[in-house]
Amino acid sequence: MRDPPAIAKKIHVPTYDEILQRIKTRYPKSGRRLFDREMARLQATYDIMMSKTSFIRDLVRLVDGLHPFYWRLIEIDFDRRKIRESIKCVSRARKIASSMYEKYRFLLLASESRQELLRVSSEARGRILSAIKKCRRSLDYLRDLVVFIQHLPSVDATLPTIIVAGAPSTGKSTLVRNVSRANTRVASYPFTTTTVHIGHYTLELEGGRKIKVQIIDTPGLLDRPPELMNPVERRAAAALAELEGPILFLVDVSGSPYMSVDRQFKLLSNIINLYARDRRVYVALNKIDAKDEQAYSEALRIAGALKRSGAVSGVYDLVASDRRSATRLIEEIIINSLLGES
Repeated sequence: MRDPPAIAKKIHVPTYDEILQRIKTRYPKSGRRLFDREMARLQATYDIMMSKTSFIRDLVRLVDGLHPFYWRLIEIDFDRRKIRESIKCVSRARKIASSMYEKYRFLLLASESRQELLRVSSEARGRILSAIKKCRRSLDYLRDLVVFIQHLPSVDATLPTIIVAGAPSTGKSTLVRNVSRANTRVASYPFTTTTVHIGHYTLELEGGRKIKVQIIDTPGLLDRPPELMNPVERRAAAALAELEGPILFLVDVSGSPYMSVDRQFKLLSNIINLYARDRRVYVALNKIDAKDEQAYSEALRIAGALKRSGAVSGVYDLVASDRRSATRLIEEIIINSLLGES
């Protein structure tokens, strides 16, 4: 998969006013022969309109090549049909402009009077500008889309991937930060992570072989169905649904005030039913350095039952804030799951 954010950063979508202002600044000044001046104005209008909207070719290639993961994220804030309609509007305006340019170039040449020349010139420029003016809102919509894509995470679907999931404040960002270069914000209140973050970890094997793994830090989820998810939760669901790789589910056993152990495992059951068919799921009981004994015992009991049933592939103790503990867990998952598939 290409890198959509990097590609989007090279695309500039102008507003209609930007196009109009650029044309005005390029209009030839007086002092030239009338025919030459009016022909030059038509040429400038056409050239600038076509140049400023040439982004549409790159945008079409970008949109057509998007991985389903990116579409999932985009469709939280944008309507796919409106994106297509906006692209179609700009493409149609370019075709109209080309047609008008060819038509009015010959009409200018055939003009027999000063009055006719000025009328034809004004009409030509007006019709070219009218075509793109009708796309004013489309340009604004596509501009917002490109800026949005620029700020999405750069996911490489060719890399082995681990998706870290769980309820809010279970330590997902802490884990990813400790084992990778990801610069994720960590705090003690829920929903700190509001979008997907990407980290990387490289495991060195015997013989000098290395395996690079992509670690996806997802926003916190609540135990509710997809149709009731808020935009933050839907970003986590996008990663779980569209990216391949094992799921690492973190359970807070410190006596979390945000979600009980029982509710956290109900969330895990939802994830398994919706997203985990034919893929491995690992459970990490996090914050055991500050564990609540009752919560920890309950988590062990439920996780053990899930492992015996085959619903999860492994259960681990974890202190995500401790780099050694976090690294050891990620390496175990790489060896037990990803390495065996590579």
